[in-house]
Amino acid sequence: MNKLRMAFIGVGDMGSHHCIGFDLLPDCEVKYICDGNEANVQRTLVELKNSQPVICSDYKELLNAEDIDAVVIAVPNYLHREVAVAFLDAGKHVFLEKPVAHTIEDCDAIIEAAERNKRFLQIGLVYRYSNVYRRMEKELSRGKLGEVKLMWCKEFRDPFPPTEWFYDKNRSGGALVEKDCHHFDIFNWMIGSRPKRVFATGGQHVMKQGESNQITNSYTHYPTKEIKDVSIVDHAFVTIEYENGSKANLGLCMYLKPRNLMGEGLEIGLIGDNGAQMVVRNDKTIDIVGGADSTHEHLDIDITTDSIMGGHTGGQTQRVEFVQCIREGKQPSASAQVGRDALLVALAAEKSIVEERYVYLHELTGEGWKHERQLEKI
Repeated sequence: MNKLRMAFIGVGDMGSHHCIGFDLLPDCEVKYICDGNEANVQRTLVELKNSQPVICSDYKELLNAEDIDAVVIAVPNYLHREVAVAFLDAGKHVFLEKPVAHTIEDCDAIIEAAERNKRFLQIGLVYRYSNVYRRMEKELSRGKLGEVKLMWCKEFRDPFPPTEWFYDKNRSGGALVEKDCHHFDIFNWMIGSRPKRVFATGGQHVMKQGESNQITNSYTHYPTKEIKDVSIVDHAFVTIEYENGSKANLGLCMYLKPRNLMGEGLEIGLIGDNGAQMVVRNDKTIDIVGGADSTHEHLDIDITTDSIMGGHTGGQTQRVEFVQCIREGKQPSASAQVGRDALLVALAAEKSIVEERYVYLHELTGEGWKHERQLEKI
C-alpha cells in the first residue's frame, strides 16, 4: 500500500502535534511543512522520526503539487475558508482544525467545496475520538441514565495563547466559537436532539478592550505578550434548549491563574430522567451515581492510547481515523456536518450575548438547525 503523502499548513501548537502524530503512522509521509514562523518549523522538525519534509512559507506553492494526497490545515480561523477551499479545489483531502470556520458563510463554502470535489473533510473536534467521551456515550447507550435531560460543562481555565487573532472576535469568531465548539458538540452528541434556542450572558472582567492586557498562557511555548485589542469575552454562561426538552449549560472563565490550581480542570456532567448522573473530570475519570438502584461506579479511563506526547485526549485516534476514512471511503466521526452543528450553537451564543436575548438556531441559516446535505460516498 502506498503511503499517504501529506502537507501541513501551519505548525503552531496544534499543527505541530498533528505533524508529529501523522509522522508516527507507518502509512503516512510528511512531504511538506508550510509556515512562515521559522521557530515553529524548527520545533516541529526536531520531533519528526520518519520524514524529511520540504519547507515552504506560502501554501499557494503547494496547490499544484502532484505528490500530495491530503492536507492538514491549522491556521487562524479567519483563514480557514481561503486555505481549505483552495486545497479542496486542488483535489486534496483535508483535515481542518476546529472550528470549521468563524462564520456560517465560510463554513458552508468549505462544505460545498468538499462536496463539489468529492474530497474527504474531517474537523478537529478531538473529543469525538477521546477514550473518555466514547466511553461516556457507551454507558449512555446501555441505558445508565435513561434519557439525558440535563447537561453542564465547567470550562474554567487560563487565557488563549498570546497571539493577537485569538483575541480579535472578527478573526476568531469569539471565545465561544474558538474554544467551546468542542463542548457544544459533546452536548449535541450525548443529548441526541436538535438545539432549539440559546441564551447567553458574558463580557469582560479582566481582559478588556483598549487596555493593556499582559497575556500569559500555561500550555504553549509563546512568551507573555501585551495585547490591547481584546474584543472577545473572557467569561460567559450559556444555556441551550433542545427540541426534546433537554437543556445544557456551559460556564466559561478565561482568566484563571494559575491554571487548575485546585486540580479540578474540565468537568462535564449529565443527569438522566431516571435520576442518575454521570460526571467526567479532567478528561480522565467517569463517575456514575444514583438512579433506581442508587448505584455508584467509578471508572478510570485509559488516557494514553488515544494521544501522543501528553497531547489532547483523542488526538492520535482522530489522525488514525482520517487515514482510514480515505483508505476505506467512509465518513469520519467528526464530519463537516458535526462541525457545522457545533458552530451554529457557538455562533448563537455569541449573538445572544451581544443582543441580550434568546437566539433561535434557524435565525442563523434560515433552514433550521441541521445541514441536510450529505457528502457523496467517495
